[in-house]
Amino acid sequence: MLEVRGRTLAETGGERLRARIGGRPVTVDLGAGDAAFAYRYAKAHPERFVIAIDPVRENMREQSARAAKKPERGGIDNLACIVATAEAMPADLRGIAGEVFVTLPWGSLMRGIILGEDAIIAGVASVCAPGARVRIVLNTRIFDDPVPVEARDLPEVTPEYAREAIAPALGRHGLRVLRAEWMEPDDVARLDTSWAKRLSQRRPPRSVAIEATREPAL
Repeated sequence: MLEVRGRTLAETGGERLRARIGGRPVTVDLGAGDAAFAYRYAKAHPERFVIAIDPVRENMREQSARAAKKPERGGIDNLACIVATAEAMPADLRGIAGEVFVTLPWGSLMRGIILGEDAIIAGVASVCAPGARVRIVLNTRIFDDPVPVEARDLPEVTPEYAREAIAPALGRHGLRVLRAEWMEPDDVARLDTSWAKRLSQRRPPRSVAIEATREPAL
């Protein structure tokens, strides 16, 4: 398992990571982008350990370096930035999290969730401990003209679509949807991620929020 530590990339084993966690409850930010939200969340919740996961290691360099500083300079001991994708999730992260955020995903993660692709959904579910809470926020601005190439063949996401198409896909992997509803623009603007702030420079997009829980294994 590869971890970003500033400009370096290091192997981190599951035992070493769990030693750093030290029994604290774990939050996973999947599709973390620049890991700015993960850093802020970790700083605001020192009682939790936050794992930011993104396939682009360069995106997470700044925040991982910031976390490694001395506490008086913003350093924290409860953030790890892991290079991985949902479809190739490290086995060491299996069942690690009691809380999972997938906020305004893009690329294969976005497509996989919207289309209910088993490889993507299985990756999301794999990091969840029994009873874990999962929040997914899907940006509907991608369907505004001009529709980006990545979204032109995707079905439009609404709460109804989420309940009818995404919820069954999540359910196949033990994630039971509790609600799927519109997230209004002002609520999107308060998500505290870099991507949400960028989208909100015009008018924040109305989005679809899905909340689910990981069912206990039978």
